[in-house]
Amino acid sequence: MIKIYKKNIKNKPFFYLTEQVNVGRKFKKIQVYLGKDIPNDLGDFYDELEKKEKDLILDNLKKIFKLNKDVDLNQVEKVENSRIDQKYFFARLSDSKKEKFWRKFAVEFIFQSNSIEGSKLSQGEVEKIINKKYIKKTLDKKEVIEAENSIKAFDFIQSSDFMLNQKNIKKLHSILTKDLNIEQGYKTKKIVVNNKETISPDRVRVAIKNLLSDYQKNKSNKEHPFFLALKFHSHFEFIHPFEDGNGRVGRMILIWMLQKNGYGPILFKLQNRNKYFSALNSADEGRLKKLYWFAVGVYEKTVRDCCKFL
Repeated sequence: MIKIYKKNIKNKPFFYLTEQVNVGRKFKKIQVYLGKDIPNDLGDFYDELEKKEKDLILDNLKKIFKLNKDVDLNQVEKVENSRIDQKYFFARLSDSKKEKFWRKFAVEFIFQSNSIEGSKLSQGEVEKIINKKYIKKTLDKKEVIEAENSIKAFDFIQSSDFMLNQKNIKKLHSILTKDLNIEQGYKTKKIVVNNKETISPDRVRVAIKNLLSDYQKNKSNKEHPFFLALKFHSHFEFIHPFEDGNGRVGRMILIWMLQKNGYGPILFKLQNRNKYFSALNSADEGRLKKLYWFAVGVYEKTVRDCCKFL
């Protein structure tokens, strides 16, 4: 965590902006001298510390992460640059501005995610539903419920109550699909998506168990968190554990995974729906590189657009 460190030398205070950076098997301290007093404006000092962290991380990528055959160094560099940009963007924000960011991001995330699955609500309508403002009585009741459920689900993954296990995955699904006449729990009948049969109902529980186990194993083996989360996402969508709501559940879990590992959010948009589905389809066939390159571009844009949520 970035913090201000005070060092006393001969009873005189000297202040530094500091951070501990993981460079593989150890942490390395980086710092920027602030002066004998803490400046009112820390902007330039944050910029200097950010540059130091980027240089340090990019020089040690192969020590920090285990890269598999589907991930190349150029992708990792792009992701780490964006992660650090986002980290220092948040570091500059007050608690109230961070809260404002997440509420506004939640609105767009829910609008985009539900639109990908066919919702016709505008972003303004989604915002009014979430903020409990007046909405037109002519709006599709089902879509209104979807938006209301989605903010509850988003709050659930932001809470300390959410842990990655089968119980919470099913609970997340139940929150998202409440009162929508969708079967609760894992699917009980075969489902075909894009002319491909998904995992059969009798194999879902074991498939999810193995997926969770593989995720933890690869995480322990230092596989890059961003690409590991994407691989989990693609396999989850391939399993298609629920009757309906798999895409929305999967994107919620992806957001949680990235945040949990310090990568912040990623926003897949309706305008890129076909590219998103095409990338997932390639991943189903064992070609993860297309999904990775697509997601890296989406992540870079999400980070560049961070300021618009304030």
